[in-house]
Amino acid sequence: MFWLDYGELRGLWRCSRVVAVFKVIAAACWCFLMVGCGGADSPKETAKDKAEKAKEKPILVEIHEVQRGVIEVLLERSAALQAERQVQVLARTENPAIELLVEEGDFVVKDQILLKLESDRQRTDYEQSKSQLDKAALEFQRTEKLYQQNLISESEYANNQFAFQQAQLLCEQAKRELDYTEVRAPIGGVITQREVKVGDRVTTGTPIFEIVDLASTVAVIHVPEQYLPKLNQGMVARLSSDTIGDQLFEGFVSRISPVVDADAGTVKVVVGLSDLGQLAPGMWVKVELVLDRKESAVLIPKRAVTYNVDRASVFKAIMDDKGVLRAQRQPLETLNVDKRHIEPVGGFEEGDWIVVAGQAGLKDQVALRQTESEDAPDVSMDPASVQQ
Repeated sequence: MFWLDYGELRGLWRCSRVVAVFKVIAAACWCFLMVGCGGADSPKETAKDKAEKAKEKPILVEIHEVQRGVIEVLLERSAALQAERQVQVLARTENPAIELLVEEGDFVVKDQILLKLESDRQRTDYEQSKSQLDKAALEFQRTEKLYQQNLISESEYANNQFAFQQAQLLCEQAKRELDYTEVRAPIGGVITQREVKVGDRVTTGTPIFEIVDLASTVAVIHVPEQYLPKLNQGMVARLSSDTIGDQLFEGFVSRISPVVDADAGTVKVVVGLSDLGQLAPGMWVKVELVLDRKESAVLIPKRAVTYNVDRASVFKAIMDDKGVLRAQRQPLETLNVDKRHIEPVGGFEEGDWIVVAGQAGLKDQVALRQTESEDAPDVSMDPASVQQ
């Protein structure tokens, strides 16, 4: 059994404390070295590595090469087609209908007989008036010879002349009444309505037919007054209808109103059709007026445009110094626009690469990978110079 005095015990206790402290310091240094050298897993570093990898993962997009082409400045309006020559045929005498000669959809020419009415009474009246006219004519001829020989007075001659003229008027009136039993077309066109059938009793003023001259079909639109200086008679117009599809019909500006509607601030414009085709009066159509046309404009497809807080922009595809295709946002300021393209004020040149699909959520400088398509540009070639 060993006995230690108090001094020896105190020395041993102090030594053990020094050793423990040294071990703690050594362990801390070892951990620091391991972390600094990457010898241990670090959640912070792992997340950063994942973010870097995600950032560099190319995003699949469709790329289009900017080209020059034709762009038209269009003014679009809609209207219902209407025929300027459209008449309603009314009966001008009172008789039963005995023969119907046309039907709805038939094309007729001016003065063509459409309907025959019973004419017995009118024909009898005409024959009587014609007989009276012949008698009055013979009497007047006899009186005129006597008057030239001074064998009758001037008043007797005037009375016979007046009787002859009255007979003429009555005969003409009877002839008109007889003619009214044959209903004729006042204009050429197509029968759009038939209101009577054989056996109906027609009275004066009864609507019988409606005739529309399809060649007179127009679209009447109202254009804001600020476009008045750009409007010209004969300028090109195009019409389309959702009923028919994408087919376009050529038209032209037929008339421009000389006054402006003060309440609406618009000008009435009548657009004629070169060929009616499948269009018909009453059909709603979209009307495009070609206000201007540029033959060689830089064209940006509308599907390439993105909007951020109402600001339009287009992503360019540029090649960095490492050969990686990257996105670059380019603000878009519109100069002209048509249905498919936009002509920018600046910032784009022919040959630039732009993203036309897959740009949703795209950010600047992200890596890109283009889809395989026939229209895709060859990214193995250097793109047009882009100012970065």
